Order: sequence, then C-alpha cells, then structure tokens
Amino acid sequence: MRKIIKPFKYLLNKLKMLIVTAITKVRQSIRIQLLTTLILCAFLGLLGARAALSFALNIDQTVTIDYSQGMQEINDQAKRAADLASNDNSLEAIQQMIETENLKFEMKQSALNVIVTDENGKVLYKTTQVEEEQINLHYKIRTVMDFAINHPLYNYDIPAIEQLRQEFVAFYPLTIEDKNLYLFVSGIPEGMVIASSNDGLIPLFSAIVVFTFSFFYITKRKMKQIEVLAEGVKEIAKGDLAYRIEKKGIDEIALLTENVNHMAEAIMTNIEMERRIEKQKNELITNVSHDLRTPLTSIMGYLRLLRDERYDTKEQYDEYLKIAFSKSEQLKNLIDDLFEYTKLTNESIALVQQEVCINELLDQLIEELIPQAEENHRSFIKNFSEERIFTTVDSEKIVRVFDNLLMNAIKYSTGDGKIFVSLERQEGNVRICVANESDEFTSEELMNLFERFYKKDQSRTSVAEGSGLGLAIAKSIVELHGGKIDAKYADHLLKFFIELPVTPAE
Repeated sequence: MRKIIKPFKYLLNKLKMLIVTAITKVRQSIRIQLLTTLILCAFLGLLGARAALSFALNIDQTVTIDYSQGMQEINDQAKRAADLASNDNSLEAIQQMIETENLKFEMKQSALNVIVTDENGKVLYKTTQVEEEQINLHYKIRTVMDFAINHPLYNYDIPAIEQLRQEFVAFYPLTIEDKNLYLFVSGIPEGMVIASSNDGLIPLFSAIVVFTFSFFYITKRKMKQIEVLAEGVKEIAKGDLAYRIEKKGIDEIALLTENVNHMAEAIMTNIEMERRIEKQKNELITNVSHDLRTPLTSIMGYLRLLRDERYDTKEQYDEYLKIAFSKSEQLKNLIDDLFEYTKLTNESIALVQQEVCINELLDQLIEELIPQAEENHRSFIKNFSEERIFTTVDSEKIVRVFDNLLMNAIKYSTGDGKIFVSLERQEGNVRICVANESDEFTSEELMNLFERFYKKDQSRTSVAEGSGLGLAIAKSIVELHGGKIDAKYADHLLKFFIELPVTPAE
C-alpha cells in the first residue's frame, strides 16, 4: 500500500509545484495575464453564445414533417421485388410481397398496395385492399412521373419535405416469361418530424456582451492599480515628494510602482541634501566673514594707530606692531585651515600614501610636543601595544590629525593636566585613543564637535582659541583613509577614538 501511495504523493507534490510556478509566472507578467484573460473571456463568450442559442431555438422554432425517407423505403421495396422477379423470370417474389402486405392488412397494420397489370391495364395480381380490376395505364404512369418530377428523392438542392401527407406510387416495368407487365406499389409514407429554427444574431450578440463584461470585470483590479499609479505620479509631479504609491502584486506595474517610489525618495533626498549644502554654504560664508573680520579689524585698528602716530613711546610702538603681526598670523592660519578643509572635502583629492609604522609615527609626534605640553603644565601618559602595527596612509595628513587632537588636549585639559594616549590592534583596524580631563560635554555638543566652525563656547569675540576647523579637517582626513573618528565623554574624560585600516601582514 505504501509503495502505491508514495509515488502518488510525489506526483501530487510535483503537480502542486507546477501550479504554484504557473500562478507565479502569471502574476509576474502582464503579457501572460492579458493573454490568460483573453482566453478566459473568449471561453465565457462561447458559453454565453451557447446558452443564447438554446434559448433562441426554443423561442423561434419551426416544426416540419419529412416524408422523403418513407417514400424511399416504399421505392426500395418495389425495386427489390422487381429486381428479384426479373432475375428469377418469375412472379414468385412479387407474390410473396403481396402475401406479406395482405397479412399486415389483416392485422390492421399499415400495408402497401401492390398491383401487377398486363400491357392493357388488366390487374393480374393485387393485394386485398385494392378494388380495381382494370386501370388506365396512361393516366397511372403519368401521375407517377409527375410526382417523381415534383418530388425528387436524390436532388438535395430541393428539400424533400412534404407539408401534406400524400400517397406515393413506385412504378417498375417487368418482362416475365416474354410477357410485359407493370408493377405499381403505393402507400402512405411514414413522416419524420424535423424541428428547425432561425437563431439570428442573438448568440453573436450574447457572446460579445459576455466577453466585454467579463473582460472589464477581470481587468478592473489591474486598471485600478494603473489609475492609482497615474494619480501617484501626478501628485509627485506636483511636488509632494513624500507621497508614496501603494504597491500591489509582483508584475511589471508593481515594479514600476516601486521604482517611482524610489525615484521620489531619491529626489527628496537630493533636494534635502541640496538644502543642507546651501544652508552649510550660507553658514560657512557667515562664519568665515565673522572670523576673518575679527582679526582684520584688530590689524586695521593698530595699523591706524601707527599711521596716525598715536603712541607715546618706542615700546608702545613695538607693542602695537607686535599685536598687528600676531593678528596677521592668526588670519593666515584661519585662511590656511579654510583652504585645507576645502581641498579635503573635494572628492578628487589624491592621497600620497605609504606604509608606515603607526606606533613610531605617533611616538615621535608626542616627543616633539613634550616641550609645549610642559610649558602648559601638561604630561603625556602612553599605553602602546608592543606589536609594531603598520598602516598605509598619507603620513603628512595623518600627522596633522594627531597634532590637532594632541594640541587640543594641551590647550583645553583641566584637572591635573594628564593626557592619555593609547594604541592597540583590533581585528583589521588600529585604534588610537586620545583622552584628557575636560569640562562636561552634552550629547548634542559631542555630535557637533566635528562640524565646521563649531566651538563649545559659542562666543566668537576672539579667534585666539582656534578657527573651529581643526576637528572638521581631522574627520575629513580620517574618512579619506577609509577610517572613522568619534568622540565620547565619560568620567570627566573627553575621549577621541580613531580607527584606521591596518596593512595585511605578508
């Protein structure tokens, strides 16, 4: 029993898979859906035409009676008896026919009239129901011929349909024992009822109506989907980029709907990006104007004092000149930082990369900054991995990143002035951390640390503390190397984390 059920289940599963695959193919292709719909609607139209045809036949039906088959049977019997008599040169076959018809007559059945005459019309043999003893051969034969001409049995161009029941006479001449005889077989033929109707245009009209209605009904859902798509595109074209079209199905229309939604989302993203860039550009112009104007105003003020000789002593003259020169240097540094940031944000910038040992590079930089750290009462605490870690970087730009972080730590450290620098390997990256004690930072301030011209103290009355571009430049350099930079504040420590990809060991 299991041997029988197992193949059956296998075939059933295969059939289910084929059905599911076919349905999926139909749902994925509008062309197949349309073809399937046309075939189904045509089939429904044929069913409608068939039903309408049956109805039309019942309401417009004509009934007629066909006697041609009965006449043919009478003629065949007469011919068969005449052929047998001629072949046997005897009237025995005809006499048997007469006896058979007489028996039918006695049993009150439908019997044929059989008459055999000589050349003069004298009746020699006849059935019981025939009363004539003498017939007019000329009239009888003419009557037979007239009937045969007007009611042909084998002429299918003229329907052999009799509306009135008439006696049919079959006539055959015989030569028996050198005597010329005439055989007449007559009777009322059996009729066959034939029903006919004129269906007209009702089936055709019904087929068209059923096809049209079913086609519109089946395609209604798909047309609704197309209308929704068109309406959605219209709304998006008006400027409502947040509008999303509902996706239905998995065919080409659904794919088009999804692409239109993606297009609207991409356009909205691009517009938002353009707005953000425009806003950043305006902020950049505002900030640059402010930061350039502040030292420039000081320079112009002190130069004006010198020009107008508004100083009392040579020492005061030297002091004014020193301040003007210092402000000029700040102005130059600000312009250099701005120029550097502009270059770094240009995607076409080329890095001069080479393989360096990041341990040695960072250690050397710290050694160079120790005098400045001691001058500001700061000290470095290093925690480096003993493993020499190599990475492929533009050393000049990476040094600027580390220099910026370390100088910020020297300038803004609080507490005992300790600056913690650690370096370790993590999977495919090297992780550098620079930490120092600092005033508290909020999460919003940490997020804005790497923005252009951002300063924790929003007062811009002086640029002595920096241009506000250092961390933005550092972030751009790190990202150009495929790394990332982040800042966290915890336990009174401000920590900067840098991750750079390491060079794979050969």
